[in-house]
Formats: sequence, structure tokens, C-alpha cells
Amino acid sequence: MRRISTLLLLAILLAGCQQAGPSDLQSVAMKDDEKLHYFEPEFTAVLDQVVDNLGHACAPSASNEDRLNACLREHFAEAFDDSRQGRHACDFHVDVSDYIGCVAIGNTLIDIRHRLSDNAPVPAAFWREEDAMIDALTDTIVNRGVNRCGASGDTDRIQSCVMSWFEQEIALPSSLAERCEKQSNEKHRYGCFVEGVMVRYLQDHAPRLGAMST
Repeated sequence: MRRISTLLLLAILLAGCQQAGPSDLQSVAMKDDEKLHYFEPEFTAVLDQVVDNLGHACAPSASNEDRLNACLREHFAEAFDDSRQGRHACDFHVDVSDYIGCVAIGNTLIDIRHRLSDNAPVPAAFWREEDAMIDALTDTIVNRGVNRCGASGDTDRIQSCVMSWFEQEIALPSSLAERCEKQSNEKHRYGCFVEGVMVRYLQDHAPRLGAMST
């Protein structure tokens, strides 16, 4: 169980620390001393749920590292890979925590793109390069946001408009959004909303692991 907990902790921290936003719209990376800023209690709670459910499902394989890793990969992908792409696209990762992080981050960013009405296929490099994942989301936010808010006029107005549009479209539950709305700094506000999206995605999908392991 300790090994499972360590692997999942690494994966979720990876997922929480690699988000970034559009460089042309006051980009902000959430990584700062590798700590979560806004939803650490929620991450801890959902991580405990994921670890407990995966531990229950994969306990029979815990004595054999290869079988354990295969079990963790299979169950996590089955529960979290809504795109049905990550299971195979992330399989090049030898380390199971990297694989889980790849599946979690990739599917979360695809979920955001869909909420922003971008259903185009992800770029070929999306699953294999960290920057490609972020670049794909950046392109969506910039292109869709500019289409919505216009590309001319006061920069501050455009950024504010795009931010309002982004918040509306991703539609975080009020229990999460209220915490972000209190952020006065635009970068912190954006970082909070992106972190909240990851929390929501994990919260929505973690119960599937429990259903699979019963």
C-alpha cells in the first residue's frame, strides 16, 4: 500500500504543478516551490480516495512490481481516460507515476478544450511532449477568446474579457469558483481556476475506481 500511495502522490503532484496559461494573455504557471496554492485540502481528499480504491483493486498484485504497475496503469486509465487516447499514447512512459500524470493531465486539458468548444483533434505531439499539451490549451484559449472578445482595443479590456469568458465556459462549481473569485491578482485568479479544473476532474472520476474494484 505504501508503494501505491507514493506513486499516486507523485502523479497527482505532477498533475497539479504543470498547468500553464496563454503567454499572450498574462501566462501563469501554477508551479511555485512545487506546492498547490488553492485547493490542497481537496487534492488531499481526492488523492486519498484514489489511493484507497487503487490499493484495494491492485492489492493482489502488490508483491510483484511488474504486475502492480500494470494493474495501476489499467485501472487508472479505465477510470480517467475519457478521451480513450491516453491509455496507449502515454504508454511510452516507463515509470507508472509518469504514465498516470500523462493520462490525468492530458485528459484534463482535453476536457477544458471541449468546454471551450474546441473539439479538434489534439496535435500529434500532445501526449509525448509536456509543452505540447500546454500549447494546445493555450491555442484554444487565445483563438477562441479572441474570437469572442476581439483582438483590437485596450489590452487590459481584452484580457479581462477573455478571463471572464474562460471562467464562464469552464463552469466550476460555486464551491470551487468562489475561492478563485476572491483572488485579486489576475495571474493568481487564472492559476486558481486551472487548479480547480484539475480538482473537479479528479473528483468526478475517482468514484469510478471504487465501482470498478467492487
